[in-house]
Amino acid sequence: MPILLFLIDTSASMNQRAYLGTSYLDIAKGAVELFMKLRARDPASRGDRYMLVTFDEAPYCIKPDFGRVVA
Repeated sequence: MPILLFLIDTSASMNQRAYLGTSYLDIAKGAVELFMKLRARDPASRGDRYMLVTFDEAPYCIKPDFGRVVA
């Protein structure tokens, strides 16, 4: 069961705007979402676990199982 960790910078500098006005944080979030969608298509991903670590203060910086869908 792989554990996939995403480390996202949530500092104020990520509010800078890139090309076409999208913030760096929105670009990072979009990249994680795209990765998770593409990974979900692979049958081998059924046991995947996801963890998100941000630049918040501890303990709020760790978000275990943030991508898990609970029925």
